[in-house]
Amino acid sequence: RKNYGCPSFRIDLQSVQREEEAITEILKFYDAYISKLCLRPFYHLKSGKVSMQVDEELKGEIHTEMIKSIFKFEIRVK
Repeated sequence: RKNYGCPSFRIDLQSVQREEEAITEILKFYDAYISKLCLRPFYHLKSGKVSMQVDEELKGEIHTEMIKSIFKFEIRVK
């Protein structure tokens, strides 16, 4: 199993403070994983073939929910 790491604490902290660049960085980090989750079969009417394509609408919904979750997240320092 491959370890891909995780976004740095600095990026996490900045995203919680609603900094646009940090949020974009987090979305970029998880982009490949989200794209894989959003694969759907696409049927070609003329050829009858089936190919897998990313459902962009679903991907956008996942991005929206991630951003909402980031805004709800709190970091407390003791």
